[in-house]
Amino acid sequence: MVARHLKNIVAQENIHLSIANAENSAGGFGITPQLADELLGYGLDVLTSGNHIWDKREIYDYFARQPRLLRPANYVDDLPGRGVIVVQARNGVDCAVLNLQGRVYMPQTDCPFRKADALLAALPENVKVRFLDFHAELTSEKMAMGWYLDGRVSAVVGTHTHIPTADARVLPNGTAYQTDAGMTGPYHSVIGVDKTLILHKFLTQMPVRMEAARHGAELHSVIVEVDESTGRASSIRRYTISG
Repeated sequence: MVARHLKNIVAQENIHLSIANAENSAGGFGITPQLADELLGYGLDVLTSGNHIWDKREIYDYFARQPRLLRPANYVDDLPGRGVIVVQARNGVDCAVLNLQGRVYMPQTDCPFRKADALLAALPENVKVRFLDFHAELTSEKMAMGWYLDGRVSAVVGTHTHIPTADARVLPNGTAYQTDAGMTGPYHSVIGVDKTLILHKFLTQMPVRMEAARHGAELHSVIVEVDESTGRASSIRRYTISG
């Protein structure tokens, strides 16, 4: 889906910066160096991630070679990788991309709210365009982060639950927000996993080996427009391709 559609989306929608959460690229579990290179080669500018970033050990050394792959910044500092990067968009504007992970029903990490404060305080003042991928389980935790950063970042877009939400809006102080962007993957499934396996698990309570489903492909995303001089978002809208 990304290989087939990304370049057309970028051209038709005049996209200056393309960001994708890629932590489930390797059959639903983690990402490999080869897949990261492939996704960046399609034209994605920054890859974010979440709790599955650690699933493939071969990715650990890759972080040092490719700073455009992020891991949540609120894991301990001595782990491989970084949770923030400043990149230049296609129109020449410097943009910061931040990656944080929630703590409710997730692996224990440092406080994402306080880590957001620290990351923003360390950014150069001239970098006005700031995007956060907040990888979290609870809709309430994601929404709390949106309100917490309203006016301090250009956009807060949630990931992790694989289900696109219908609450895209610009908050009062200029931060674009959506609770979850939704996955790009097979929607004839249960959040991307073969539905027969998940139904068996629910009906029997027996463990199953998770396998990615293979039908009903859809690409889900959001498009955010930002005033580069202020960093305030003017709009956010869902963008979907089926098949």
